Amino acid sequence: MDIPLALEGLTSQEIDLVCEVFRSGNLTMGARVRDFEREFADKFGSKFAVMVNSGSSANLLAMEVLRNRNRFNTRDQLYIALPAVLWPTSLWPIIQLGFKALLIDTVADTLEMDLEELKKAKVIYGSKLIGAVIIHPLGKSLDLNVLDSIRDSGNFFILEDNAESIGSGNHGKFAGTIGDFGTYSFYYSHHMTTVEGGMITTNDENYANELLSMRAHGWTRNRQDKELIENNNPALPKEFLFVTPGYNFRPMEFQGALGSSQLKRLGEFISKRTSNALKIHQAIKGSSLSLIGADTFEDTSRKDLESGPVTHSWMALPIASQDPDFNIAKLKVKLENFGVSTRPLLAGDFTSQPAGDYPGIEAMGNLENSKRLYANAFMIGNHHNYTNQQVEYLAEMLIEVQR
Repeated sequence: MDIPLALEGLTSQEIDLVCEVFRSGNLTMGARVRDFEREFADKFGSKFAVMVNSGSSANLLAMEVLRNRNRFNTRDQLYIALPAVLWPTSLWPIIQLGFKALLIDTVADTLEMDLEELKKAKVIYGSKLIGAVIIHPLGKSLDLNVLDSIRDSGNFFILEDNAESIGSGNHGKFAGTIGDFGTYSFYYSHHMTTVEGGMITTNDENYANELLSMRAHGWTRNRQDKELIENNNPALPKEFLFVTPGYNFRPMEFQGALGSSQLKRLGEFISKRTSNALKIHQAIKGSSLSLIGADTFEDTSRKDLESGPVTHSWMALPIASQDPDFNIAKLKVKLENFGVSTRPLLAGDFTSQPAGDYPGIEAMGNLENSKRLYANAFMIGNHHNYTNQQVEYLAEMLIEVQR
């Protein structure tokens, strides 16, 4: 039996929906995208949501708006912090836009950025550290009250990269909604999919208008203050006014249609992923392996997604060895031989990657916890379309390969 890292996640009805959109002749960004943006903002309690063509673009566009609106002078060697265990699309926008990246260690034996280390970095780097990209890892939301307090302590921005943890949260708030921006990915392996695609949420109307311009060449076409800008520039053709730097990060109509369809079933998807994770946790509990994040199963405050954020939305299944002498590489080979696909935890401790030596990337301390996690852990898939038989087989194989 094969256990792939991900499945495509589309129903036959959704494939028919895509064909319907193509037959309509309305292909690029239009009414279906706007509907999905409104539904997404309403679902998670943000004032504004702006769809883009990928989660990677979402991070870059949000960072560009922060730079442009705040007039940051990158020649001053300004730093932006982020966790050392990451996926590169959280890191490269920082470098591409001329900032320096400061990698922060994880909490011991977890995937969470160490927020106490971030607080120390703010003291050490002072005004040179202007913000942080916070990653909510693989379904687990960091403490949103702590994040809110860090953001409020001086002129310090927070971008929440929530590509992996849609639907999660705490203190009655959803991850991705308390920072200056929240970013999301709808890549096909994630909780919900538009094949490719991403979203940016914000509660700041000025930021929202900048996002709407910058995703489409710097145009005023979709801005909410469009008429005001037109009135201030009466000598120019109102259909072609450009007011910001710009990219072409526009999504397509079929992606908006898929997003609306998938959003309606997100609670069902998360419930199945949580059920899968619980079964794996129960199967390997007491063995040499453990499921990172399983402590959240003890959280009695967990809610159904329809009534509020869940504690953990379980995008994937991160597995760690409790035995420092355990050979993770051999275990992964055994799993692969049994048809179970594996992968590292995201890109692991990024300083271990060849690209980690790129100019502009620095580390806060020796990143001891991140390095140990990268060496002693790995990840397997957790798609909501796995059958019960596949989940049972996966549990059996995780026990079998330890023998």
